[in-house]
Amino acid sequence: MTTTLQGRTVAVTGASRGIGLSIVELLAAEGAQVVAGARDIAGVPEMAGVQFMTLDVTDESSVRAFAEAATQAGADALVNNAGVGSFMPVEEITPAEYRRIMDTNVLGVILTSGAFVPHFRTLQRSTVVNVTSDVSARTFARGGLYTASKYAARAITQALAYEGHEYGLRVSEIRSGNVDTFFNDTQQGTPEKAEWLKPEDIAQAVLYALSAPAHVRIDEILLHPTWQPVAF
Repeated sequence: MTTTLQGRTVAVTGASRGIGLSIVELLAAEGAQVVAGARDIAGVPEMAGVQFMTLDVTDESSVRAFAEAATQAGADALVNNAGVGSFMPVEEITPAEYRRIMDTNVLGVILTSGAFVPHFRTLQRSTVVNVTSDVSARTFARGGLYTASKYAARAITQALAYEGHEYGLRVSEIRSGNVDTFFNDTQQGTPEKAEWLKPEDIAQAVLYALSAPAHVRIDEILLHPTWQPVAF
């Protein structure tokens, strides 16, 4: 039986657990070959068609090695999912914390996307999907640094979409509300997260963006749990 992504190869960052691992599992189940990168890949499950690699999206040499492996495998799509959180008043933000958040959430998207673009230019059709957050267009108290990083990731996503028009690159942003993961050093599956989105919900949105017909570009997908107030 032919599956949705049969014959496709997709690179995924931040792939060792939570949303990233769910994305990898779904894409592999849909027939894609997946090159999956994360800082810590110890204990990741073995899956047919999936190659896990150690990847630090803030390190240029690590990103280059990841991109080289993925492009040699024939990657026609990249999912930027790696990200970290930080929540504190503006007055408490230190230069070190700024760099930690911005280096992963912003520089990581720049370095990884940039490493794949030369290869994508040689293809007639390619896709980048950036998993950001619903706070890429809003903010809140104690969220200045984190939301600034997501605003920046949104800007990069949209700029790359304009740049990619000339060589058939489609760029999508997946913006989610609360998701039941290990985000910000919390536990997955706790009672207060029972009605939150699941990692599988985000993975389905990524699959939709990757599998859209050639004449369709998915600019963004915004998802919230049913209970969460709508915020655009």
